[in-house]
Amino acid sequence: MSRRIVVDKNTKSASKSRRGNQFDYSEIYRQLRTNIEFSSIENKVQVVNVTSTTPNEGKSSVSSNLAIICSDKYEKVLLIDCDLRKPVQHKFFNTTNKVGLSNLLLSYKDKIDIEDETYFKRYKKDTSAGKLYLLTSGSKVPNPQELLSSKRFKRLIEELKKEFGFIIIDCPPISAVSDAIPVASVSDGTLFVCSAKDTNKKEAKDALVQLKRNGVNVLGCVLTKVEDPSNKQYGYYYNKGE
Repeated sequence: MSRRIVVDKNTKSASKSRRGNQFDYSEIYRQLRTNIEFSSIENKVQVVNVTSTTPNEGKSSVSSNLAIICSDKYEKVLLIDCDLRKPVQHKFFNTTNKVGLSNLLLSYKDKIDIEDETYFKRYKKDTSAGKLYLLTSGSKVPNPQELLSSKRFKRLIEELKKEFGFIIIDCPPISAVSDAIPVASVSDGTLFVCSAKDTNKKEAKDALVQLKRNGVNVLGCVLTKVEDPSNKQYGYYYNKGE
């Protein structure tokens, strides 16, 4: 089944609508949320990681906006910044990044207190039915891939699944580093973000092949930086059967 999700020109906040245009960007992310929920009938999709071919294609904006929309439906939603090399989620949410995922992984043993604001920053919108938590990337580490490939990271995600109804992971780009593969392997599905202006088609195809080769469940693709979301010529299709 082909899926097409189009995101606005600058991947702005999902809480805003485009002036002079009936296109509601929050509705795009609701549609994306619904597509994710119904992407698999047999297996529940609870952990979704978001990646792209290269930097600056909008994956981090898609991650944060999707997390905000999911918090309208789920009681507890967690957004994790797994881009340990070039993190940005702390900037989006105007918070610090002194302590985060890397620090938690180094100190984590068995139990997690999600109300510990040392690691988990909590946000709640007036219109939100649930709570949105943010786990920033944390302190810089010399070996991000080793940390994300560790059994401890996998165990951490399993524990977090017990606490949160939905988890979204902002993942590094595929072509830049190899950090994305181990993160995708602990996720239930992957969203692949492409830019209408910046993405090289061959590189995108190669990245998708790499994901599939490693057994990653690619849920579909999101197209960003679109001049006119209502213009069909900017649609991007990804067929899971290909």
